[in-house]
Amino acid sequence: MLKSWIAALCFAVLGSTARDGTSFVAADEWDDQADAIVANFSLHDIIGQMTQLAIYQVMTEDMELDEDIVRANAKMGVGSYLGAPLSTGYATIINDTYAWTAEHFRSVISRIQEITMEENGGHPIVYGLDSVHGAGYLMDAVIFGHQINGGASFNPDLVYEMGRVTGRDTLAAGAPWIFSPMLEVSQNLLWSRTFESFGEDPHLVSVMADAVVRGIQSNNGTAACMKHFIAYSKTPSGHDKDGVTISDFDLLNYFVPPFKAAIGAGAMTVMENYISVNGVPVVENAKLLKKLLRHDLGFNGVATTDYNEVNTLQSFHRTARNTDEATRMSLTRSSIDMSMV
Repeated sequence: MLKSWIAALCFAVLGSTARDGTSFVAADEWDDQADAIVANFSLHDIIGQMTQLAIYQVMTEDMELDEDIVRANAKMGVGSYLGAPLSTGYATIINDTYAWTAEHFRSVISRIQEITMEENGGHPIVYGLDSVHGAGYLMDAVIFGHQINGGASFNPDLVYEMGRVTGRDTLAAGAPWIFSPMLEVSQNLLWSRTFESFGEDPHLVSVMADAVVRGIQSNNGTAACMKHFIAYSKTPSGHDKDGVTISDFDLLNYFVPPFKAAIGAGAMTVMENYISVNGVPVVENAKLLKKLLRHDLGFNGVATTDYNEVNTLQSFHRTARNTDEATRMSLTRSSIDMSMV
């Protein structure tokens, strides 16, 4: 799936250049460009392209970009960054602000791009943000109620607009990859992330999935990321990350429909989740990430892990003895293209 990942990079860069007034490149040329790039990649290049780093790893204590670290990462081939530098889980005020403006965010991402492309032969990084109900990590962006409010409206046109505005505001910051929508079907009100769901009815969530994906991607410059594949919300206790036991009937009839709708709407990327399903962690689950996602649903876009998920095969799930084994298990058993670390 690396080819699809490089095609997505081409998409991001082409969208940026087109907005600057240069001519568009025909869509049927993307695959040819991706093939040519991948054909010249070394194993070192491929490993780097599959790595996504949190932005705070390249920031100083004053939240300024550490260009030396960015350059070192570029030499290792790092292909992606994610997140907002001030998103530490609480209201942090650094340099008299608690969030960056879109203009400042874009300038930082542009500088990361410049440094990276100087060092790796001209291959751009792609940047991702968790803009789940508006571009919430940006100063002065439009913020919506959470997805549960969108579901309660029973109005897919409004949810489409929510996606459209979210895509517009996030792209203004220079981030073409949006880690949204969240397509879990609510199954336990004790679950701490119920408010992020569109609701408990698979049909309702599917209709809203179609609408919000079309909205996010309507500008031809942003990619939606449907998450968290799959059955993440079926926690038996309400505790986040609880393992789930589920029949194929329930999986296919209650949890697959929203993802199927999102794929039908053209969702370009997907994110797996933190749990195990029937005893197998999703991040190494061949049945879910190969047979169901790729074969049965026909998804051929980019698949990413949730944060640090490969490493949790050792630290949380206890199915791997070390990080090397965890990496091997995920890469050989799943269809993951990108690892958040």
